[in-house]
Amino acid sequence: MKKYHLFPFAPIFLFTFLAACNQSADKPAKAAAAEKPVKPDLYLYAVMVNDLNLREQAGKSGKVLSMLPEASFVEGDGSVSAEREEVTLRGIFHNEPYVKITGPGELKGWAYGGALECFFAGTRAGMPDLQKVGQLTGFLKTLNTKELISGKKAWEMVQNQFGNVSGSTADAVFVLLEAFLQHMEAEGTYYTLTESLDWTDEDYQAIDGNKYDMSKKPVTQSLKNSGFSLAAGEGMVFPVVDWFRLKAFFSDKVTPPMKRFIELGTEEQHIAIWDDGGIIVPLEVLAARAIAWEQFNREYPYFLLGDRTRESERWMRFVLICGADNTPVFDYDSKEIEQDFKKVWAYIQEQYPGSKLAGAVKEIADLCAAESWKMTPKVEAWRIKFAAENN
Repeated sequence: MKKYHLFPFAPIFLFTFLAACNQSADKPAKAAAAEKPVKPDLYLYAVMVNDLNLREQAGKSGKVLSMLPEASFVEGDGSVSAEREEVTLRGIFHNEPYVKITGPGELKGWAYGGALECFFAGTRAGMPDLQKVGQLTGFLKTLNTKELISGKKAWEMVQNQFGNVSGSTADAVFVLLEAFLQHMEAEGTYYTLTESLDWTDEDYQAIDGNKYDMSKKPVTQSLKNSGFSLAAGEGMVFPVVDWFRLKAFFSDKVTPPMKRFIELGTEEQHIAIWDDGGIIVPLEVLAARAIAWEQFNREYPYFLLGDRTRESERWMRFVLICGADNTPVFDYDSKEIEQDFKKVWAYIQEQYPGSKLAGAVKEIADLCAAESWKMTPKVEAWRIKFAAENN
């Protein structure tokens, strides 16, 4: 149920990613048509905090029925509350609904979604091996996310114990290991290790291109051993979860949807699209990413990490239509449209006809054309309505 930052991007992938998306724009739709997705009847969650309240009703005012221990498993049917609550848990901000679950002893109730990690969505017959998954969650519970060595211990355990897993069990192991490393990144202060080092221009270039030699410094070698790589932004270097390592270990073990998810995430890991309030990649690249996630969500509508993939699609579509503070769609003074956006809107309609993105772009493009390509009250009203519906 968590909302993590989607995958930062590296220049080496800019044009290959764009070309690949253009060449296969209609393939996911055909695959989805060939095999209709089946709605899951079972969702399995791991409890990510200790003493999580199981409530009679959704919301903080609901009567507490029980407290769920960290690393325990609960199940549900996918039902969530209409209302969301903003909570920061273990260093990560959440704006999540409550989830209807069945806890230990068949006790039914509602638990806050931000404190649950969904690791399976499917049929009961396709469940992962819960004994194996329990070994992982039980071990991870003993590790301190604020100690760098914990990442190394987690990876060693996974490599030693789960080298031969496959299918939904491999999916579960990937989800829980990645979540643990994300919590390390959020809860630990490992950025202090990198901010104290001297970085040359060559280092920044290597980091941006995912070519930095992590064995070059003792600190970066330790980060690598614990499952982290480096990213750079706004003049800083900081550790991030190493998706290339995750891909290398899990890609041939997980299910096809998870494999595609990992591939997309890895392709995007070090190529930042955002810096200092502005878009720093060509808009056509951003469009290709938005379409890639749109296709993914169309082909796998019940993907167990669907909250994340749908958020990626939504956010990228929003930015392509509404811009950013330092990459505005309309010039702040003249109110005239920026030519890069005018061009990318035409490009999207030509390259990705029939997509949600192309449909939204056509609406705003047609309106802007009728308004002489300027920010008028009509255009502003449309954008406000679109923002309210999509942000």
